Amino acid sequence: MSRYFGRACQTCRRRGRRCDRRLPFCQTCETKGLTCEGYAIRWSGLASRGRFANKDAPVLSPAEKANAPRTPTSRRSSRQQSQSSISDPVPSGSESGGTLEIASDHVEEAFLDQEAPEPLIPAGDELATLWLDAPDIRMPFDEVDVSNLPVAAEDGFTRPSLQYSLPTLAGVSDEVKYFLQYYIAVVAPKLCVDHECADNPYYHYILPLALEVRSLLYACVSLAVCQYTVRYPEIAHGNDFWKFKGKAMKRLQEDLYSESRAKHPATLATVLILCLCEICHGGFSDFEAHFRGSKRLTELRGADRTPNGFVEQYLAWLDIMAATSHPRTPIFSISDITTPSTTTAVTQAPPPPQWSFDVIPCPINQFECIYQIISLYRTQPDPAHPTPEILAQVAEIKTTLLTRPIQSQQGVHWLHLTEAYRFAIILYLLRLFRCATDEDDIAWLVSSVIWHAKSTPPASGWSDQLLWPLFHAGLELQDARRQDWLLDRMGCMRVSGGFANVDSALRILKRVWSADHDEPVDYLSLTTGDGMGGTILLV
Repeated sequence: MSRYFGRACQTCRRRGRRCDRRLPFCQTCETKGLTCEGYAIRWSGLASRGRFANKDAPVLSPAEKANAPRTPTSRRSSRQQSQSSISDPVPSGSESGGTLEIASDHVEEAFLDQEAPEPLIPAGDELATLWLDAPDIRMPFDEVDVSNLPVAAEDGFTRPSLQYSLPTLAGVSDEVKYFLQYYIAVVAPKLCVDHECADNPYYHYILPLALEVRSLLYACVSLAVCQYTVRYPEIAHGNDFWKFKGKAMKRLQEDLYSESRAKHPATLATVLILCLCEICHGGFSDFEAHFRGSKRLTELRGADRTPNGFVEQYLAWLDIMAATSHPRTPIFSISDITTPSTTTAVTQAPPPPQWSFDVIPCPINQFECIYQIISLYRTQPDPAHPTPEILAQVAEIKTTLLTRPIQSQQGVHWLHLTEAYRFAIILYLLRLFRCATDEDDIAWLVSSVIWHAKSTPPASGWSDQLLWPLFHAGLELQDARRQDWLLDRMGCMRVSGGFANVDSALRILKRVWSADHDEPVDYLSLTTGDGMGGTILLV
């Protein structure tokens, strides 16, 4: 039986080619007629210090291992193994049973003959395998030259000075500290609908966890780097994004080998921040693995929830909104919005679902309609030809949306934001089910979305949250003047919010505007045919 290593060989890594990871030498190199330089693992934990700092431990072939000198060995206790940092698990199909074979003269006694424990989540699961191929980017760790960073921008943003006091973080560079402060000053406020919201969970909840757990710390830093790069493309930090994202994914992979670490709220929060990284980077990604893994982690935690179920709720929001633009079934449901901590006594009915923080722009009753639309679409035998019964339910959902009361409890800006969502959901409903509609009906819906969008102040949290409504209104726009206004507003959203998925939405809209279609194009063919692969999230 063939044996495999957990990482690509040195030759394939240097050439940027896919490696089959076969031991002792990869078949990819042999097929190309190249000399395979072999495999190497990076020391982790205590072994990465002292004489092992920045050194590799080569994996020996069976012949080399037979001639290699041996030293006394020892095994860790099961408790030590569950708490150790495993950086390179061997695939479960390895003939050696998951034991890394390494040169004995490079290893301290406590690290010899170490058996890789079984991951908490089975190896065949998406969450366990998602980070096995995480990029191991070893780039020069240059410190940030703050003199080259922009002092001010046209949108009024001023570069945050290093004034936010942080606790002592061992082994953290000035670069990490700077972007962590940028996360505090810019990114965390941008993630709330109201940028001046005092009860910001990304600051009061996520940040303390990030200072405690390195996987979440690097995830927050990678999100800050990505948002910074989107807002200031003239300053190249794209490679830093991949570097910190790779670190976060590696640490997250290690957390999955310990039940206590997997149950830690920072693990679930790390998945959420990584989802936001994907959205910030362009919106296209294989979110399915993130959502399926977060669902497994939520079930593992049982009744234990983050404050007010914030992280679980936001992941459910992202999962269902991703399903609006892709023919996939959501992993979460509306029932995941109501957390066990918010339910009443067993003899009473649970309270109606509510959002825990003002970070989600869509009211819960409108969100229930979105989930109902997705579920109805998935139950059709032939989505291209909706039956009269299906169309009758579509008309009922439309009536429900039109007759819901206006959300005016939180002020005028929230009113315009939620009303824009109301009319955009109807546009999404009609296009998804290929409904025969009156031109005046569509024109009124589009005008309503645009009017409410114009009523929100530009470069504000309320305006930045309008990507999904404006995208669906833009699909119906034929007036060049309105198209130009939409381009300007979405360009402002990109600079203000710092999320590159705005560019992905614009790319789809421009393709629709430039095409000559006698009838509306199938909605899902638009959102899945951009050539980027994966699922697009326009929130």
